[in-house]
Amino acid sequence: MKSRLLTVCLLVACTALFAAEPPLRIFIRAGKKTHGPAGNGQHDGPTFLKDWKQLLSERGAKVDGAIAFPTAEQLENTDVIVFYTEEGGRINTEDRANLEKFLKRGGGIVAIHDSVCGNDAQWWKTIIGGAWEHGHSKWLEAEVPIYYVTQENPITEGASNFEFDDEIYYDLHMMPEAKILAGSWTPDKRNTKGNRLMQHIYDVCPQMWTYEKDGHRAFVCIPGHHYKSFNLPHFRSVILRGIAWPESAT
Repeated sequence: MKSRLLTVCLLVACTALFAAEPPLRIFIRAGKKTHGPAGNGQHDGPTFLKDWKQLLSERGAKVDGAIAFPTAEQLENTDVIVFYTEEGGRINTEDRANLEKFLKRGGGIVAIHDSVCGNDAQWWKTIIGGAWEHGHSKWLEAEVPIYYVTQENPITEGASNFEFDDEIYYDLHMMPEAKILAGSWTPDKRNTKGNRLMQHIYDVCPQMWTYEKDGHRAFVCIPGHHYKSFNLPHFRSVILRGIAWPESAT
């Protein structure tokens, strides 16, 4: 009963997150459908774009989006960019310059799941606080636990730990200034003889964090592999709070 009541309270609070005047302007930078055939619910950028444009608009936000990086004109009319795309950090020179201009004026970023990937992890981590490097970082798709390490943040206040069928990343490149909100546990490692290396079993890896640099703010959530995850009220509520957070101090 307590957990159910908490979920209801979180959802009620989220309905007021975007009820501002002027409204929060959000651009959803979605990606194409990847990871398997249509209908399998994995990495479904087009469905996310369609559903979340409606969901955020119903909550009072002004929402635009595309399966492409926003143009300079679109960025001029954006307060927060929400990335839900493969290779979110693979950004060409012109778009990178536009993004950095957007950030310098205090624009916010939300990066979900494989949006932390790209072709320049050492640069991308300075933008969103942590990034995946191909050939170095790792993933685990399973029934994964999400453990909130702090509730002293408006994104996670009142949230409870949970497990769900999704995916975590670990061995990411993290900025020391990133403030970890939630973590999970890496799979236990084994030596060449198949014996467990016990010291690794309890390694905690960041799964949600915030990051602030030179006036811009970012929120990152690694889970989001399965589209069904976004329909879980307790997970969706935290994502909604994370989208509102970058502009909450302005």
